[in-house]
Amino acid sequence: MSGSDKGWKDSNWYVSLSSFLREYRKHKIGLIGVIIMFSFFGMAIFAPNLGTSDPNPLKAIAPPYLAPSFMNVFDTQGVVTDHYLSVADMNEPPRIHVNGSSGEFSAEYGQDFGTNATNHVNLTWSHTAGTQLDFYDEDPEDTMPDYGDFVYFDQKFEWPWNGLPTGINMSVSLATFLTGDFAPDVIEGNNLMFRLYVWFVDSNDNWYKVYETDDSTYTDYVQTRRIPLSFLTNQDIFEGLITVNGTQTSLNDTLTVRVGLAPYRNFEDWSGTTPWQDYTGTVTFTVTGVDVLAFGGYYGILGTTTYGADAWSQLIYGSRISLIIGLLATALSTIVGVIVGITAGYFGGRTDEILMRFVDFLLVIPGLPLMMVLAIFLGESTQNIIIVIAILGWTGTARLIRSQVLAEKNKAYVESARAIGANDTYIMFRHILPNVTPILFANITLGVVGAILSEAGLSFLGLTDIEEPSWGRMLADAQNGAAFIRGAWWVVLFPGLMITLLSLSFTFVGHTLDQVLNPRLRER
Repeated sequence: MSGSDKGWKDSNWYVSLSSFLREYRKHKIGLIGVIIMFSFFGMAIFAPNLGTSDPNPLKAIAPPYLAPSFMNVFDTQGVVTDHYLSVADMNEPPRIHVNGSSGEFSAEYGQDFGTNATNHVNLTWSHTAGTQLDFYDEDPEDTMPDYGDFVYFDQKFEWPWNGLPTGINMSVSLATFLTGDFAPDVIEGNNLMFRLYVWFVDSNDNWYKVYETDDSTYTDYVQTRRIPLSFLTNQDIFEGLITVNGTQTSLNDTLTVRVGLAPYRNFEDWSGTTPWQDYTGTVTFTVTGVDVLAFGGYYGILGTTTYGADAWSQLIYGSRISLIIGLLATALSTIVGVIVGITAGYFGGRTDEILMRFVDFLLVIPGLPLMMVLAIFLGESTQNIIIVIAILGWTGTARLIRSQVLAEKNKAYVESARAIGANDTYIMFRHILPNVTPILFANITLGVVGAILSEAGLSFLGLTDIEEPSWGRMLADAQNGAAFIRGAWWVVLFPGLMITLLSLSFTFVGHTLDQVLNPRLRER
């Protein structure tokens, strides 16, 4: 061993750390706490890699209260499981149709859109001023466009599962290109003159309109329009594809996604004419993707929540919120508590009396009601919740530090520092504070537990940001959505388990630190 290696290994900090680790390893509870704690740290750090979807509690990605995928093992009814249907990215050439006889509508299928080599379909309406189109006077079922002249393409897929999906998430990726009188810089409101329609068509040629573009501004870059379909819509679409009492009403197990471009009548003009009849220009919808996801009775690792959000992603990202708030709130409250406690204990007298009476005043006030008032007053952001918890979390630290400083300030090393002319601030923070720090470590870990539980309580009461994934928010949503009554036990069990495990890990570590760093407990 070289002299330099021996030198730093003989240093005070290395000897103290080695001694601490040897002593800590003797406590199994402390080791368990460290393992659990670092598991949560890993979960928080790698949340983007572990999460499977958007953790926003309001971001519905599937029907509410779908069971976790592992529950499929116990399924004896053959419930449909999740399936991506074979229309994704238009891997197979679509079938293109032109309806009517105006000659203004066309479509083309290509594999080179802009700078990205990808499949796409161009649906184009090339309108000439004065051209009359075939307008339908009435469409009682509201499934077809206003005009009989339009263009569309089909994508077919097989439906091999004997059951209704609980929900469908469909998306269409498209861009819009306008020329002539339809161009955005020529006339405002041109988006009122045409629509993109999406239909499901069953094998008996029944059309079900599931989407129609609204009055939003169209853009010349690809955007994805998401189309969630309700259970009632699914029932109408799929009832012919399933077998009921041994009978299947459809001719075969196929379903068609149909996407079309059609003019849109301006209903402010009931004279039978439309303003765009005097325009000349083109409208092109470039469709680059059509995706359909049919949901069964199960979803993902931990199912879905009250709002149809991914419970697993919320659980993973919830560790970030709990750790950030727990650690930062405790750090802030510890700093305040140390300053107040060391000041009161060192100076004593009137300073001590004023500070401790203020601490006593805060201690007698019920903590949760005051936190609720402060959270409402300051707002629901994460930063404000940290401040709210820290405001009421420093009092215990202040009393603890004060009591230790009272025992330390009259010792010989403090008198020696005064004798050589050290000022009060130097003595407090350079000499006394290091000697009271060991007992502070255990208090900090237990303070994190209190902060985590406080955040969970405020989230449960709806006083935190509703779009932030939080374990307390998951429990609140589960209560509001009557999760237990509906059998959705997973949205109650797992967030509660996470809160318990994280709190226990800090409690185990804090208890072990107290035993290792407190000489009186170590002697027992």
